[in-house]
Amino acid sequence: MAVAKKPVFVRVAPGISLGYRRNETAGTWVVRVADGKSGAWTKRIGIADDHDESDGHTILTFWEAQILAKATARGNEACTTNRAPMTIEAAARTYLSSLEARNRRTAYDARRRLERLFLPHFGANKVEDLTRRQLEAWRDGLVNVGHDAEKHRRSQDTANRVLSIIKALLNHAISDPSSGLKDDSAWRLVRPFQRVARAREVHFSVEEVVRMLQICDDPSFRDLLIAGFLTGARYGELAACQVRHFDLIGESLHIPSGKTGSRTVILQPSAVTFFQRISSNKPKEAPLLARSDGTQWGASHQVRPMKRVLLAAGLDQTGTFYALRHSYISRAIEAGVPLTVAAENCGTSVRMIETTYAKVLASRRRDFIAVGAPHLADTVAFTNPSQETE
Repeated sequence: MAVAKKPVFVRVAPGISLGYRRNETAGTWVVRVADGKSGAWTKRIGIADDHDESDGHTILTFWEAQILAKATARGNEACTTNRAPMTIEAAARTYLSSLEARNRRTAYDARRRLERLFLPHFGANKVEDLTRRQLEAWRDGLVNVGHDAEKHRRSQDTANRVLSIIKALLNHAISDPSSGLKDDSAWRLVRPFQRVARAREVHFSVEEVVRMLQICDDPSFRDLLIAGFLTGARYGELAACQVRHFDLIGESLHIPSGKTGSRTVILQPSAVTFFQRISSNKPKEAPLLARSDGTQWGASHQVRPMKRVLLAAGLDQTGTFYALRHSYISRAIEAGVPLTVAAENCGTSVRMIETTYAKVLASRRRDFIAVGAPHLADTVAFTNPSQETE
């Protein structure tokens, strides 16, 4: 079946129809019930087993969906067969499927964190059996208890990030009436560690970026570094760009998918020249920035080359490819680019820039006022006119 906004229905009982809606990911089951007044009401009752095996709860076969449709129509959703309690793994699978339909990169990151740090310990557990004490013990177990204060802080920050994903997937599960879940206190009452998040502090000056480019012996990675510094785009955003996304006439680069959705990056002249060079004589569907073998840059492919370049250039080893984005925004602020323009170009918010780059803004505050605040010409005499008349 083709992807469609409206479901296709089949009658399963008098006045009751089961509908299937084909989505880009897993399809969904919908029940339609006649109200006896020439009308009907509809309700989404579950996810189809298109990509995952049925769990008898939120992911249903055609036959299980029929049973639930009839029970829902008769106001007795609890009286369904094969309705095993939802496991955390099933809840995570459903949540990630929904998240992937909205943002594939965010879903990929969430899946990796869950599979590495949470699901091995809790995947087989039932959601309804979770306790606050269990989650707090798991959270505390991620914390580095050594004497290194920075490692301690970073581990707490990591725990907070994973906890936010866990809360999101569990809230997604309880928001579905068919899940049968009623109490969210087990995760709602678990608090994150306070004041452990910290803005990324590593950024590079123009001179440092030039040093990295001069010492980089991989032309394909050098182009990636240049693109990162000239656009402020995230690594994954650049990796997803194809030649067709560069607009020479409009002097812009379209980001097809990013953390905040698609956007258009306005390019300054040197960036236009750079992208014109690397895109010439390439098919429109080819990667705009390809690896040395012509393939697309993938997840984490930039990590090791970045470490080698930083080491060879004698720069801060805690720096990452993201530091190029940090550098772009910092240099733009220093040059007086309006925060709204910088935010739109980088796919973030003015509030985030004000929070993350507070130090840069503070250091430039006097310069901004000196250049942009209202002033009077030097020839104006600051004297009292009445005194001149006397």
